[in-house]
Amino acid sequence: MNKIEHNVRQLINRYKSADPFFICEKMEILIVDKDLPSSINGFTVTIDKLPFIVLNTSLDYYNRRFTAAHELGHIILHGTTNTIKLSINTSFCVSKFEKEADSFAARLLLALELDETEGMESITSDDISKLTHIPKSVIEDAFFG
Repeated sequence: MNKIEHNVRQLINRYKSADPFFICEKMEILIVDKDLPSSINGFTVTIDKLPFIVLNTSLDYYNRRFTAAHELGHIILHGTTNTIKLSINTSFCVSKFEKEADSFAARLLLALELDETEGMESITSDDISKLTHIPKSVIEDAFFG
């Protein structure tokens, strides 16, 4: 089991839920909706050691849920790391953090839908994408990459 899968399982066991909004509420992570440029779905910011998730008000339900799970992944996996500062001031590859947060979100959201996969002998990236409404490319990186 890799680090991301371990963190997702630990979170689900602790809060008895895979709903990113419920988990954020229990962890006292405030979710704020803001009008953002269409190129930005959301981001995480920490103020006085308190993490916030900011979501674009234009997101539909599935993109809002995925973005919340993705940003929760950043908080769980990367803490208060400022990726913007990292990308400007170092040669660190921020895309690694983004892929990890995508994988976290995919695994968390699949757990929400697992009851629909009961009895399936094998599940494909297409199946997972349809269940979670996450792009197939993210699924393939998270589970089959």
